Amino acid sequence: MEWLLGLIIIAVVLLIYLYVQNYYLDIDEYAITIPRLHQSIKGKRIVQISDTHLKPRYNRGFIENLIQKIKTQKPDMIVITGDLVQAGLSDLTDVPIRKLCEGLSAIAPTYMVTGNHDIQTADFKDLTDELDQSNVRLLLDEAEWITFGESEGGIVLMGLAERQANDESPKPILKYIELTAEMSKQPKILLAHRPEHFKEYLDDKTKAPSLTLSGHTHAGQMRIPFIGGAIAPGQGFFPKYDYGIFSDEQDQSKRMIITRGIGNSSFPFRINNRPEIVVITLN
Repeated sequence: MEWLLGLIIIAVVLLIYLYVQNYYLDIDEYAITIPRLHQSIKGKRIVQISDTHLKPRYNRGFIENLIQKIKTQKPDMIVITGDLVQAGLSDLTDVPIRKLCEGLSAIAPTYMVTGNHDIQTADFKDLTDELDQSNVRLLLDEAEWITFGESEGGIVLMGLAERQANDESPKPILKYIELTAEMSKQPKILLAHRPEHFKEYLDDKTKAPSLTLSGHTHAGQMRIPFIGGAIAPGQGFFPKYDYGIFSDEQDQSKRMIITRGIGNSSFPFRINNRPEIVVITLN
Protein backbone atom coordinates (compact mmCIF):
# COMPACT_ATOMS: atom_id res chain seq x y z
CA MET A 1 0.00 0.00 0.00
CA GLU A 2 2.90 2.35 0.66
CA TRP A 3 3.92 2.24 -3.00
CA LEU A 4 0.37 3.13 -4.03
CA LEU A 5 0.31 6.08 -1.64
CA GLY A 6 3.66 7.18 -3.05
CA LEU A 7 2.30 7.08 -6.60
CA ILE A 8 -0.76 9.10 -5.58
CA ILE A 9 1.43 11.74 -3.93
CA ILE A 10 3.65 11.94 -7.02
CA ALA A 11 0.59 12.27 -9.28
CA VAL A 12 -0.91 15.04 -7.11
CA VAL A 13 2.38 16.96 -7.01
CA LEU A 14 2.72 16.61 -10.79
CA LEU A 15 -0.82 17.88 -11.38
CA ILE A 16 -0.22 20.88 -9.11
CA TYR A 17 3.05 21.63 -10.90
CA LEU A 18 1.42 21.46 -14.34
CA TYR A 19 -1.47 23.65 -13.20
CA VAL A 20 0.93 26.28 -11.86
CA GLN A 21 2.99 26.15 -15.06
CA ASN A 22 -0.10 26.62 -17.26
CA TYR A 23 -2.09 29.18 -15.29
CA TYR A 24 0.08 31.20 -12.87
CA LEU A 25 0.89 34.34 -14.82
CA ASP A 26 4.39 35.75 -14.64
CA ILE A 27 5.09 39.47 -15.21
CA ASP A 28 8.45 40.40 -16.72
CA GLU A 29 9.49 44.04 -17.02
CA TYR A 30 11.93 45.68 -19.41
CA ALA A 31 13.19 49.25 -19.54
CA ILE A 32 14.05 49.97 -23.19
CA THR A 33 16.04 52.95 -24.41
CA ILE A 34 14.97 54.03 -27.89
CA PRO A 35 17.13 56.58 -29.72
CA ARG A 36 15.51 59.92 -30.58
CA LEU A 37 12.47 59.20 -28.41
CA HIS A 38 10.63 62.40 -27.50
CA GLN A 39 11.03 63.36 -23.86
CA SER A 40 7.27 63.38 -23.33
CA ILE A 41 7.03 59.66 -24.19
CA LYS A 42 9.71 58.50 -21.81
CA GLY A 43 8.14 56.52 -18.99
CA LYS A 44 5.18 55.33 -21.09
CA ARG A 45 4.30 51.69 -20.56
CA ILE A 46 3.46 49.03 -23.15
CA VAL A 47 2.00 45.64 -22.20
CA GLN A 48 2.68 42.81 -24.64
CA ILE A 49 0.88 39.47 -24.71
CA SER A 50 0.95 36.76 -27.35
CA ASP A 51 -0.14 33.25 -28.27
CA THR A 52 -3.35 33.03 -26.24
CA HIS A 53 -4.67 30.33 -28.62
CA LEU A 54 -8.30 31.00 -27.70
CA LYS A 55 -10.72 28.19 -28.46
CA PRO A 56 -14.24 27.15 -27.38
CA ARG A 57 -14.58 26.34 -23.66
CA TYR A 58 -11.42 28.32 -22.92
CA ASN A 59 -10.92 28.99 -19.20
CA ARG A 60 -12.83 32.26 -18.77
CA GLY A 61 -11.67 32.71 -15.20
CA PHE A 62 -8.12 32.70 -16.51
CA ILE A 63 -9.05 35.41 -19.02
CA GLU A 64 -10.52 37.55 -16.25
CA ASN A 65 -7.35 37.10 -14.21
CA LEU A 66 -5.23 38.04 -17.24
CA ILE A 67 -7.23 41.22 -17.82
CA GLN A 68 -7.01 42.24 -14.17
CA LYS A 69 -3.25 41.65 -14.00
CA ILE A 70 -2.75 43.76 -17.13
CA LYS A 71 -4.94 46.50 -15.67
CA THR A 72 -2.77 46.70 -12.54
CA GLN A 73 0.23 47.47 -14.75
CA LYS A 74 -1.45 50.71 -15.89
CA PRO A 75 -0.32 50.44 -19.51
CA ASP A 76 -0.50 53.30 -21.99
CA MET A 77 -0.77 50.81 -24.85
CA ILE A 78 -1.39 47.06 -25.21
CA VAL A 79 -0.12 44.90 -28.08
CA ILE A 80 -0.96 41.32 -29.08
CA THR A 81 1.76 39.72 -31.18
CA GLY A 82 -0.26 37.01 -32.90
CA ASP A 83 -1.96 33.65 -32.41
CA LEU A 84 -4.94 35.14 -30.63
CA VAL A 85 -7.00 32.09 -31.65
CA GLN A 86 -6.23 28.43 -32.24
CA ALA A 87 -5.87 27.13 -35.79
CA GLY A 88 -8.33 24.67 -37.29
CA LEU A 89 -11.56 25.99 -35.77
CA SER A 90 -14.58 25.60 -38.04
CA ASP A 91 -16.07 28.82 -36.66
CA LEU A 92 -15.50 31.27 -33.81
CA THR A 93 -18.72 30.52 -31.92
CA ASP A 94 -18.05 30.33 -28.18
CA VAL A 95 -14.45 31.47 -28.65
CA PRO A 96 -14.06 34.25 -26.04
CA ILE A 97 -12.44 36.80 -28.34
CA ARG A 98 -14.74 39.61 -27.26
CA LYS A 99 -14.29 38.86 -23.57
CA LEU A 100 -10.53 39.23 -23.83
CA CYS A 101 -10.30 41.98 -26.44
CA GLU A 102 -13.01 44.23 -25.02
CA GLY A 103 -11.40 43.83 -21.61
CA LEU A 104 -8.03 44.90 -23.00
CA SER A 105 -9.25 47.81 -25.12
CA ALA A 106 -11.14 49.18 -22.10
CA ILE A 107 -7.77 49.49 -20.33
CA ALA A 108 -5.69 51.10 -23.08
CA PRO A 109 -5.53 51.39 -26.89
CA THR A 110 -4.89 47.85 -28.14
CA TYR A 111 -3.13 46.75 -31.35
CA MET A 112 -2.58 43.32 -32.85
CA VAL A 113 -0.81 41.47 -35.64
CA THR A 114 -1.69 38.06 -37.02
CA GLY A 115 0.12 34.84 -36.24
CA ASN A 116 0.16 31.58 -38.16
CA HIS A 117 -2.79 30.20 -36.18
CA ASP A 118 -4.94 33.30 -36.77
CA ILE A 119 -4.82 32.89 -40.55
CA GLN A 120 -5.58 29.16 -40.42
CA THR A 121 -8.86 29.24 -38.53
CA ALA A 122 -12.53 29.68 -39.41
CA ASP A 123 -13.31 32.58 -41.73
CA PHE A 124 -10.68 35.30 -41.39
CA LYS A 125 -13.35 37.98 -41.87
CA ASP A 126 -15.13 36.64 -38.77
CA LEU A 127 -11.96 37.26 -36.79
CA THR A 128 -11.47 40.78 -38.16
CA ASP A 129 -15.12 41.59 -37.39
CA GLU A 130 -14.66 40.42 -33.80
CA LEU A 131 -11.57 42.61 -33.45
CA ASP A 132 -13.30 45.65 -34.98
CA GLN A 133 -16.24 45.31 -32.63
CA SER A 134 -13.85 44.92 -29.68
CA ASN A 135 -11.94 48.11 -30.60
CA VAL A 136 -8.71 46.23 -31.26
CA ARG A 137 -6.76 47.66 -34.20
CA LEU A 138 -5.34 44.93 -36.44
CA LEU A 139 -2.23 46.06 -38.31
CA LEU A 140 -1.76 44.10 -41.55
CA ASP A 141 1.39 45.44 -43.25
CA GLU A 142 0.45 48.85 -41.88
CA ALA A 143 1.94 51.61 -39.79
CA GLU A 144 0.32 54.11 -37.46
CA TRP A 145 1.58 57.23 -35.75
CA ILE A 146 0.91 56.64 -32.06
CA THR A 147 0.55 59.46 -29.56
CA PHE A 148 -0.02 59.08 -25.85
CA GLY A 149 -2.67 61.43 -24.54
CA GLU A 150 -1.40 64.99 -24.62
CA SER A 151 2.24 64.03 -25.15
CA GLU A 152 3.93 66.19 -27.76
CA GLY A 153 5.83 63.35 -29.39
CA GLY A 154 4.86 59.96 -30.74
CA ILE A 155 6.17 56.71 -32.13
CA VAL A 156 5.60 54.74 -35.32
CA LEU A 157 3.93 51.39 -34.67
CA MET A 158 4.28 48.92 -37.56
CA GLY A 159 2.50 45.58 -37.92
CA LEU A 160 3.72 42.77 -40.18
CA ALA A 161 0.99 40.53 -41.62
CA GLU A 162 1.51 36.78 -41.28
CA ARG A 163 1.83 34.78 -44.51
CA GLN A 164 0.66 31.23 -45.19
CA ALA A 165 4.22 30.21 -46.12
CA ASN A 166 7.68 31.67 -45.66
CA ASP A 167 8.26 31.78 -49.42
CA GLU A 168 5.34 34.22 -49.66
CA SER A 169 7.19 36.82 -47.59
CA PRO A 170 8.16 39.94 -49.52
CA LYS A 171 11.77 40.98 -50.01
CA PRO A 172 12.66 43.06 -48.09
CA ILE A 173 10.27 41.64 -45.54
CA LEU A 174 8.76 45.04 -44.56
CA LYS A 175 8.25 46.01 -48.21
CA TYR A 176 4.48 46.50 -48.04
CA ILE A 177 4.48 48.65 -44.90
CA GLU A 178 4.22 52.19 -46.20
CA LEU A 179 5.74 55.06 -44.25
CA THR A 180 5.52 58.75 -44.91
CA ALA A 181 8.80 60.64 -45.24
CA GLU A 182 8.27 62.01 -41.73
CA MET A 183 7.54 58.56 -40.29
CA SER A 184 10.82 57.28 -41.70
CA LYS A 185 12.69 59.71 -39.47
CA GLN A 186 10.83 58.76 -36.29
CA PRO A 187 11.53 55.96 -33.77
CA LYS A 188 9.71 52.75 -34.67
CA ILE A 189 8.32 49.66 -32.96
CA LEU A 190 7.50 46.58 -35.04
CA LEU A 191 4.93 43.93 -34.12
CA ALA A 192 5.95 40.71 -35.90
CA HIS A 193 4.85 37.25 -34.81
CA ARG A 194 7.98 35.35 -35.86
CA PRO A 195 11.28 36.20 -34.14
CA GLU A 196 13.45 34.03 -36.40
CA HIS A 197 13.37 36.80 -39.02
CA PHE A 198 14.86 39.41 -36.67
CA LYS A 199 17.79 40.21 -38.98
CA GLU A 200 15.45 40.64 -41.96
CA TYR A 201 13.34 43.16 -40.06
CA LEU A 202 16.40 45.42 -40.02
CA ASP A 203 17.29 45.15 -43.73
CA ASP A 204 15.39 48.25 -44.89
CA LYS A 205 17.14 51.08 -43.06
CA THR A 206 14.23 53.50 -43.61
CA LYS A 207 11.89 51.11 -41.77
CA ALA A 208 14.22 49.26 -39.40
CA PRO A 209 12.57 49.27 -35.96
CA SER A 210 14.37 50.20 -32.78
CA LEU A 211 12.29 47.56 -31.01
CA THR A 212 10.67 44.40 -32.40
CA LEU A 213 8.03 42.58 -30.35
CA SER A 214 7.45 38.90 -31.13
CA GLY A 215 5.93 35.68 -29.84
CA HIS A 216 5.44 32.33 -31.61
CA THR A 217 8.11 30.30 -29.77
CA HIS A 218 6.28 29.62 -26.47
CA ALA A 219 9.84 30.04 -25.12
CA GLY A 220 10.70 26.64 -26.51
CA GLN A 221 7.66 25.07 -24.77
CA MET A 222 9.95 23.22 -22.36
CA ARG A 223 12.70 25.20 -20.57
CA ILE A 224 15.82 23.19 -19.78
CA PRO A 225 17.96 24.69 -16.97
CA PHE A 226 21.24 26.25 -18.22
CA ILE A 227 20.27 25.43 -21.83
CA GLY A 228 17.02 27.25 -22.63
CA GLY A 229 14.07 26.38 -24.83
CA ALA A 230 13.80 22.86 -26.22
CA ILE A 231 12.09 23.45 -29.57
CA ALA A 232 10.43 26.29 -31.47
CA PRO A 233 8.58 26.38 -34.80
CA GLY A 234 10.74 27.78 -37.57
CA GLN A 235 13.93 27.21 -35.58
CA GLY A 236 13.89 23.57 -34.51
CA PHE A 237 15.66 22.24 -31.46
CA PHE A 238 17.39 24.61 -29.00
CA PRO A 239 16.36 27.79 -30.83
CA LYS A 240 18.59 30.85 -30.84
CA TYR A 241 15.60 33.11 -30.28
CA ASP A 242 13.51 31.44 -27.57
CA TYR A 243 12.39 34.25 -25.25
CA GLY A 244 13.65 37.38 -23.57
CA ILE A 245 15.56 40.32 -25.00
CA PHE A 246 18.00 40.19 -27.92
CA SER A 247 20.19 42.80 -29.61
CA ASP A 248 21.46 42.98 -33.16
CA GLU A 249 25.16 42.18 -33.33
CA GLN A 250 25.92 45.11 -35.66
CA ASP A 251 23.70 47.69 -33.95
CA GLN A 252 23.11 47.14 -30.26
CA SER A 253 20.38 49.81 -30.26
CA LYS A 254 18.16 47.46 -32.32
CA ARG A 255 16.44 45.08 -29.91
CA MET A 256 13.81 42.36 -29.93
CA ILE A 257 11.65 41.11 -27.07
CA ILE A 258 10.07 37.65 -27.35
CA THR A 259 7.38 36.77 -24.88
CA ARG A 260 6.81 33.24 -23.61
CA GLY A 261 3.15 33.70 -24.49
CA ILE A 262 -0.04 32.90 -22.63
CA GLY A 263 -1.62 29.70 -23.95
CA ASN A 264 -0.77 26.39 -25.57
CA SER A 265 -1.38 25.07 -29.07
CA SER A 266 -0.91 21.36 -29.86
CA PHE A 267 1.16 20.40 -26.80
CA PRO A 268 -1.06 21.07 -23.76
CA PHE A 269 1.58 21.62 -21.07
CA ARG A 270 4.28 24.12 -20.20
CA ILE A 271 7.39 22.76 -18.50
CA ASN A 272 9.44 25.22 -16.41
CA ASN A 273 7.77 27.88 -18.51
CA ARG A 274 4.92 29.85 -16.96
CA PRO A 275 2.68 32.09 -19.13
CA GLU A 276 4.01 35.63 -19.33
CA ILE A 277 2.85 39.24 -19.48
CA VAL A 278 5.59 41.55 -20.75
CA VAL A 279 5.69 45.15 -19.49
CA ILE A 280 7.94 47.60 -21.35
CA THR A 281 8.84 51.04 -20.07
CA LEU A 282 10.12 53.36 -22.80
CA ASN A 283 13.26 55.39 -22.03
